[in-house]
Amino acid sequence: MAPSFDNETSLFNFVVRDGNGVEGIVDLGISKVPQAYIQPPAEQINKKHASKCEIPPIDLSKLEGPDHDEVVNQIVRAVETLGFFQVVNHGVPIELLDSLKQTAHNFFGLPPERKSVYRKEVSPSPLVKYGTSFVPEKEKAWKGKTILAWLTPMMMKLFNSDL
Repeated sequence: MAPSFDNETSLFNFVVRDGNGVEGIVDLGISKVPQAYIQPPAEQINKKHASKCEIPPIDLSKLEGPDHDEVVNQIVRAVETLGFFQVVNHGVPIELLDSLKQTAHNFFGLPPERKSVYRKEVSPSPLVKYGTSFVPEKEKAWKGKTILAWLTPMMMKLFNSDL
């Protein structure tokens, strides 16, 4: 019989602190979505009135030219309205993207006890921090906000940080 997550603390501990992730809940055989993952009715998408989003990818090669401000505005609009965007002509080699994808797949495929070592609160490395971008007490619903943040020297330089 699958355990019941009666409160958000036990669910948070299982998913995040213990490193099981959402897939750990599925692996337990739970047949009902925990309440913490369900959006309040007022925030749920009304499928009858939803429309298809047709925002084109943002061309980052134009950041270095006269269209700089327009590209910045496209990014701002996308973040403010959708929360995400797609970019093209970013200059990141496909081999690096493939490597990142494979590394992330390998990391998230690790057993929970191996992943939990890298929780942002206890990670032995300042460059690898596994955790979430939210505070459960402030969220009306957990929206699958588990993240893996990798801070590289280049990123720290970009953000003028010595983390």
